[in-house]
Amino acid sequence: MNKCEFDQLVEEICAVAIPDPQTPLVDLGVDSLKTVALVMAIEERCGVEIDPEVLADPARISPAGLWHVVRGRLAGSQPTSSGS
Repeated sequence: MNKCEFDQLVEEICAVAIPDPQTPLVDLGVDSLKTVALVMAIEERCGVEIDPEVLADPARISPAGLWHVVRGRLAGSQPTSSGS
């Protein structure tokens, strides 16, 4: 999955447009149920498991933050909590 496909998945599952990938999902009007549905869809389509603790970090609950986590998981490494 590439970044464009990932953004399309976020928009499809959360029923929102993503004007800025850094915008937290909650600021886009995405509630907790849609966030959980999104995480489940990401895990299923990408074949990765997202640590629930990621959802506790507001910086990661944006499309860009989740993409960073997925990229790290697909590469076989756990992204650092600093987001670097």
